[in-house]
Amino acid sequence: MIDRPDDSEISPGDRDLLQLHTRWMRHAYDEARAAFDEDEVPVGAVIVYQDRIIAAAHNQREMLSDPTAHAEMIAITQAAESLGSWRLSDCVLYVTLEPCP
Repeated sequence: MIDRPDDSEISPGDRDLLQLHTRWMRHAYDEARAAFDEDEVPVGAVIVYQDRIIAAAHNQREMLSDPTAHAEMIAITQAAESLGSWRLSDCVLYVTLEPCP
């Protein structure tokens, strides 16, 4: 189990950052719930660019009969299409599991 500092140990800046990450992870969790509802492995992902979600996806391997249809892979493809570039260096990926290697 990870030791969490109590709230008095978290600086205001870190608290704001934690709230921001929590916000985006909730969106990823909602995607994972959608996967669960579709009898997929419940993994969700969102990609954020300039403080907005530009891609959101969940696992679709069963639905698409595609072993590569992982949430993070679909979201990466969506993000590239959204930006018109494969370079996603200023983006942040939030995923409910550690992405596959």
